[in-house]
Amino acid sequence: MIRSAAVNQTDNMLTFDIEEWFHANYDHINPDDYRGKGSKFRAHMDALLQICSDTGSKATFFTLGCIGEDYPDVVKAIAREGHDVASHGYGHQLAYKQTYDEFKADVKKSVDILEDLTGSKVLGYRAPSWSIVESNLHYLQALVELGLKYDASIFPVKTFLYGIPTAPTEIHRPQVNGQELDLFEVPMSVMKLGGRNMGYSGGFYFRFFPTFFIKQAIRSANRQGRNTIVYLHPREIDAAEQKLSLPSKEHFIHYYNVSGTKKKLQHIMTSFEFTSVAEHLKSRFGLQV
Repeated sequence: MIRSAAVNQTDNMLTFDIEEWFHANYDHINPDDYRGKGSKFRAHMDALLQICSDTGSKATFFTLGCIGEDYPDVVKAIAREGHDVASHGYGHQLAYKQTYDEFKADVKKSVDILEDLTGSKVLGYRAPSWSIVESNLHYLQALVELGLKYDASIFPVKTFLYGIPTAPTEIHRPQVNGQELDLFEVPMSVMKLGGRNMGYSGGFYFRFFPTFFIKQAIRSANRQGRNTIVYLHPREIDAAEQKLSLPSKEHFIHYYNVSGTKKKLQHIMTSFEFTSVAEHLKSRFGLQV
């Protein structure tokens, strides 16, 4: 696959949340009920890695520790292709429903699994369902204590499930109790729409907005010297994957336009340069590993 000639040289960041189709944070869903009972996960991962290879893109794969246990070969393949393997926690528990000690132990468990598989230090973390919010922002201190270098858990919007609408929208060093942490915060990309922050380049937003709109938003951000972060889940590129039984609103958010997402992702990745979060932080902010 050849990237188009009109490439913007800004190094936007490509990220994937590596989990199974049943990893979702709804009260009636217990992932353990579905684990090991079949999915197209390996095919999805092969497709994502192939698209990255075809477009010369590097990405950060925020990977659950349980994925490392169930698919060690997949995690090794991600690392072998030169991508950034980061933590997504162990079993997709919401961070704000854990105590500080539970959260720290959960992240450590996942980091230990991933480092053992890749032989490389895990540098970053993204909370399941963006579950670092105002009430548990101090949990970021646990990441520092574990030796991680960046967090990508904060979405500067407000939804029924997540978000800190007043959070900085640029990469920064977060403050907890008035103290700046030795940690980079890499917030999810947003744009202003109707005076409010709105996502446009990941998950439901990526599936909802048309390709031309996303491209225009990325170009606008790049012209202003800002980098866009794209994020998706493996299940979002395959309409034939199994689906959870969800109420109509949640079903719409979870599954809208999954049939068109793979083609859209390929188009976006041929139109812009993408790198991993770790490589971006190294080149732009002097991240020391």
